[in-house]
Amino acid sequence: MFVLSYFTTAEESLHLALSEDGVTFHAVDEGRELLRGSVGTRTLRDPFLHRTPDGVFHLLATDRWHSPDIVHATSDDLVTWSPQHTLPVMREVPGALNAWAPECFVDAEGTIRLLWSSLLSPDSADAPESWDNTPQDQRIWTATTTDFRTTSPAEVFFDPGYSVIDASVLPVRDGYLMAFKDERGDNEIRGSHKDIRTTKFTSTTGSFTSPSAPATPAPVEGPSMFRRGAHASEIVMIFDHFLEGRYSAVSSLDEGRTWSPTRVDLPEGVRHASVLDVPDDKVLTALVARSSLATRTG
Repeated sequence: MFVLSYFTTAEESLHLALSEDGVTFHAVDEGRELLRGSVGTRTLRDPFLHRTPDGVFHLLATDRWHSPDIVHATSDDLVTWSPQHTLPVMREVPGALNAWAPECFVDAEGTIRLLWSSLLSPDSADAPESWDNTPQDQRIWTATTTDFRTTSPAEVFFDPGYSVIDASVLPVRDGYLMAFKDERGDNEIRGSHKDIRTTKFTSTTGSFTSPSAPATPAPVEGPSMFRRGAHASEIVMIFDHFLEGRYSAVSSLDEGRTWSPTRVDLPEGVRHASVLDVPDDKVLTALVARSSLATRTG
């Protein structure tokens, strides 16, 4: 079972959808919010799900536009959730204005590595709400954690020499594939940049390959990659046409070297979604019962 986590413009909270094939996703509770933010600014933007070997689901989310914290909560079934708490990942970084789009992955050493996007202001000046129309100079940052409560000091993870946000990492045969948004340019249709590119790395302390040519049209953001199909041979990347209110997808059959348009059907109103594959889908029985999949599998 594939689980799609997302927020909507109307409700900056957790929404979920389910898919048996990684193509058609069915909204849970008819698209209503399933979890509202209760800490920080009480919002859950850019929700991302990670599952640890003990079977626990971990939710990471953006704590609105101008918070240096990210939000975390846990669940065994994606229905009942623990109390939420914030991780102050950028609180100790001078001039930090934000911590956007948190995700995580497990590196070759078995370490849980958090990733997010942040912008620094030399004088800690006020951060205007017009950020979405103002040139920025963001980078991908990282910290490690063992318990999702304490982290190592934040440090820059990826800096190609220009503004980047929205990292998504997937293990591949020759290391790790990372998709990211080239944040240069203006937010306008048919503008330059604002597309998704990829890079590869073999070690979290090593170098990255040169960023690829655009894998997507522009302007888009919020890439998320997952595997589907026989032997998980197809890598799918979904992304948000944030100015047009729609989603698209591309896929690769050569571990991310080339991409072609592909079909993925998502519920209406999806913003900055992420996909998690849950092979032992019996843990999702209660969640499935709250979607239209219940009538198909019952």
